[in-house]
Amino acid sequence: MSLLFFHGLDSGPHGSKYRLLSAVYPELISPDFQGMDLQQRITKATEITATMSNAIVVGSSFGGLLAARMYSLYPERFRGLVLLAPAVHTEEGDKVERMPAAHRVRVLQGSADEVVPWSAVQDFCKRFDLPLQTLKDGHRLGAETSQKAILEALESLLKNS
Repeated sequence: MSLLFFHGLDSGPHGSKYRLLSAVYPELISPDFQGMDLQQRITKATEITATMSNAIVVGSSFGGLLAARMYSLYPERFRGLVLLAPAVHTEEGDKVERMPAAHRVRVLQGSADEVVPWSAVQDFCKRFDLPLQTLKDGHRLGAETSQKAILEALESLLKNS
């Protein structure tokens, strides 16, 4: 199994969420997508995951959109997804055609997110019949309770998938 972290548009591969996750999961791989648009990210992620068949991806914001698009394109490569405030409110979010079964996905969204509207993530989850965990936090999900929820989401996915 491979464990990947896809960072957001304005962050890098070794930001706070990566550090949080890699402290518990040192095998975490975090590709650098800085300065890339979504198509460039898809191309790079396609190359990285080409030989994978059991990957779990944690995607944050634009990285969450990337994870969803990658699953839609190559479902056979992925075992599960953890989407953190995924940027599915864009036209690219509408291009996601399929998602894993609900027991293989965790979606966490801040109720006070100032970047990705909570309602857009709720609509996305309804579209694919996915559970949505709403946290009292903003877009970065940096509160201590949010960080704990992120770790719990990944842990439960690793145990249940």
